[in-house]
Amino acid sequence: MNMLVTWIETIGNAAITRLRSAVGLADFGWKLLVVTLNPRTYDSATRWIIVKQIYFTAVQALPIYIAYSLVISTVIIQIMVTVARNFGLSEYVPGLIVGFLVMELLPFLSVLFVALRSGAAINTEIALMHVNNELASFEHAHIDPVRYEFMPRVVGGVLSVLALTGLSVLTAFGVTFFVMYGLEPANFPAYARAIGQLLTLPLLGWLVLKTMLFGLSVTLIPIKTGLEIPKRLFLVPVAVLKGMMRVFFAIVLIEVASLAFKYI
Repeated sequence: MNMLVTWIETIGNAAITRLRSAVGLADFGWKLLVVTLNPRTYDSATRWIIVKQIYFTAVQALPIYIAYSLVISTVIIQIMVTVARNFGLSEYVPGLIVGFLVMELLPFLSVLFVALRSGAAINTEIALMHVNNELASFEHAHIDPVRYEFMPRVVGGVLSVLALTGLSVLTAFGVTFFVMYGLEPANFPAYARAIGQLLTLPLLGWLVLKTMLFGLSVTLIPIKTGLEIPKRLFLVPVAVLKGMMRVFFAIVLIEVASLAFKYI
């Protein structure tokens, strides 16, 4: 009986801890949203930080990412086209490309790339600034860290995930055309019309929304996790590990929710 009570208490405490963490993250996200939507936020210093964040997150890694996206897209598209031709279902290839590759796989790969490249770095930076009292120094000097440290990282991360996803989608469409038709530009109008009919505005809006949620997960969660740790330097690696685990679960949750919304 005592074991059962202890087990129930452990589960209850864990649930309460998770709920408090989720509420704290939502409150922190709301504060960032208020700052983000304020036009006065975007002075020259803030714009420069956002540009720098996009450069380090997306532009600097663009050649590697394009090669990575091109290889994966080519292999998957070639498999789809070959199997569809073997079964006489070639007309369904564009639908498969849009439904699986464009809507699901490429955004997922993009956010994983950004999480591995920038999520851990953001988590480490914020944790070290928190431990070394740099954020407290900003507040003492009447410099808002939300405006100049947190918001630019979130906005830059979201825009980076959107940009990388868009580039990978365009690459996938180009590879699909080449695999299906080769170097025959006469087939491009029909191909573009088929893609346009499949990738409707509501579907495109859903893709943008999901990609933005991905971008928020790989920036907002690491920042909040870095601010939660006690001010002990040896706890920084623990915060980074904890933050990246939270990011991973958030990405999977968003992807599962997207699939459930579409197919259930």
